[in-house]
Amino acid sequence: MLRTNLLHFSPIAGVFAVFLALTSHAHAQSISKLDKYGGTKAITGNATGFFHIEKIDGRHWFITPDGSAFFAVALSHLFSGESDLACQNVYGGDADAWMKDSFAKAREMGFNCALGSATSPERNLNGFVDVRKAEAMFRNANFPFAVGVILLKHPWEFVDGETLPDIFHPDYEQLILSRAGQICPHYKEDPLCMGYYYGFGAFNKADQWVNHHLALPSGSPGREVLADLLIRRYEGDVVKFNEVYGCSLNDISEIKSTFNVTYEKEYERRNYPRIRASLNQQKLTDFEAIVSHMCVTLYRIGHDAIRRWDQNHLILGSFIKEWALSLDSWKKAAPYVDMIAPQHVNEFISVNDIAEATGLPIIFSDEYFGFHYPDYKTRTGNVHAGLISHDARGEVYAANLMRHFKDPAVIGVTYCACMFDQGGNTLAKNSQNGFYSLTGKPRQKLIDVVTQTNRAVYDHTPDPASPEQLEALHKALFAKWSEHSVKRTPNR
Repeated sequence: MLRTNLLHFSPIAGVFAVFLALTSHAHAQSISKLDKYGGTKAITGNATGFFHIEKIDGRHWFITPDGSAFFAVALSHLFSGESDLACQNVYGGDADAWMKDSFAKAREMGFNCALGSATSPERNLNGFVDVRKAEAMFRNANFPFAVGVILLKHPWEFVDGETLPDIFHPDYEQLILSRAGQICPHYKEDPLCMGYYYGFGAFNKADQWVNHHLALPSGSPGREVLADLLIRRYEGDVVKFNEVYGCSLNDISEIKSTFNVTYEKEYERRNYPRIRASLNQQKLTDFEAIVSHMCVTLYRIGHDAIRRWDQNHLILGSFIKEWALSLDSWKKAAPYVDMIAPQHVNEFISVNDIAEATGLPIIFSDEYFGFHYPDYKTRTGNVHAGLISHDARGEVYAANLMRHFKDPAVIGVTYCACMFDQGGNTLAKNSQNGFYSLTGKPRQKLIDVVTQTNRAVYDHTPDPASPEQLEALHKALFAKWSEHSVKRTPNR
């Protein structure tokens, strides 16, 4: 295996160039042979018959059912209902041909599993993706995949008039228990199942979840639980409560019935240091206590429901924004999950601190490598995570995955992308996130860089970086974002 010491290349551009050079021939020089699940036989753990996690020589790994170390590289949206337009354009509407060829393309590019299941519910609102057929393809190819036991809907899934659930209501717990009972018995003996994830619909809008529960009708379990939490925190002192919340209650118990406690939108992103410093610190600690209690409740419900039916498989938890939960909340939720699953690496919030505090490994559950907006120079609307070209997306991808390859806490990453550009709402935003256009035209340089980097997985993951080397890779990644962002500022 070729090695380099990053400390010999202090300029950020030099660090990035060295690692790109390594990946250019890493696949050809790989000494690792793979087991039937895609794990490297060069590093072995216990062969339990199911995917599990072990820490070997200071690095966390998925371990395949046969006992080989496995680093997951996936697409969050391997199949998507919004691919129906590309299917019509490229395959004449033959959904089976689209699915078969998309899967073949993904495997050729070096993606080795489906951490987001065959498709996530919010990506299949039109029912276009046949999950049964997708999983049959996975099994025929020994392609590992996760399974969804969805706890909360993604905002895209809500219909007119629908509201958020009360997660403290006994009916909600019974709903999740029933859902797990319908799903888990089918997978509990399946060695290809990597574990269960809860969907993309939890705590990314924490202010809305908290305000919703505190505004439920008087007597609702959620309102009672959270109001009691606040009353205990203030020891029933209405004067102190009024001072903090700028109200004039006669009795603090009014928050159970006539007074709705609300938190401003800024509390959603309270874990950004700049925003945190601007908030009312007492309200902030109250908000954190509420979110932490909700988080633990939700994760316990999911954990206990799954474990009633399946003791064999991992629990991946919810795929949530890296800024959605505080370190303290993660520590309290840690007994109910087998890993933390932040969506993105962040320039300003360290997910590694969370991993260290909880003792859990990391999967990046919906990682960015940018979107391209062809009209970005004249566009006045949203250019979220916009990059200047698809070639630039490839540069960010390589820098991102190399950073994760070398991080000993990371066991996998699944990327926010689809094989083809999408129709529907994505097309309406003119956001291109595919490796192929809507008419099937390949973005060849992007494809080549992604393929080259993916295939080098076991040339780099067995040799994790030192803290100083990892910091250099981290800086190189965000330098790439800054260089190629359509806003020309660091990605936030």
